[in-house]
Amino acid sequence: MDAATFAALKQLWAIVLLLSMLGQTFSRYIVVLDYRLNKTFIAKNLCENKDRPEMKCEGKCYLCKRLKKEDKKDQDNPERKGENKFELISIEQGYLMTHPFRTVRLVEYPYFQEMISNSYATSFFHPPQG
Repeated sequence: MDAATFAALKQLWAIVLLLSMLGQTFSRYIVVLDYRLNKTFIAKNLCENKDRPEMKCEGKCYLCKRLKKEDKKDQDNPERKGENKFELISIEQGYLMTHPFRTVRLVEYPYFQEMISNSYATSFFHPPQG
């Protein structure tokens, strides 16, 4: 495999990975976009209320089902559950946040004051004696 083919395959693989990540992130928007693009087909074939035109559903029932399915898929994913998320809390002295977090640990650090002196030892700095 030559270098040009290898570079093209690397680019193709990067594009596939990027599109898959974007698809997962924006899955709800993709569902809505699919509904809007195929609204007439969904209203005629997939709508549960197509026998009752007075409801003016136009396939919104199908859209709601698909959105609920996406939400359920997100809730079933253990990485997206709220209990698996950790947050960093900044606590100033005398102020404690009272939100429902798992554990809030207050760590007291000793006060450090850097001592900087403008005076220096002159006995070290003298010309060489030869």
